[in-house]
Amino acid sequence: NFLISKKKTNLKNIEILKKKIKKLSYEESIDALETILSNVQAENISLDKIQSNYIEGQILIKHCEELLQVAEQEINEINPEYIDIN
Repeated sequence: NFLISKKKTNLKNIEILKKKIKKLSYEESIDALETILSNVQAENISLDKIQSNYIEGQILIKHCEELLQVAEQEINEINPEYIDIN
């Protein structure tokens, strides 16, 4: 029962984290990833903290990929006639 309860709590926390990350800009997400990288490289980090940093990092990476995909799609949809300066 303890493991089931912990799993439900973890899933709920992940959903909260996803909503929080969804609001971040690309630059804010990259800054958060750099912070996570620094945390993970620290020698005195606990296993629980490594796990939570890993989960947050994966969500941040996915968010950055989605933001880049949207930007790429918007760039591809720009009609070259609109930016012709002649």
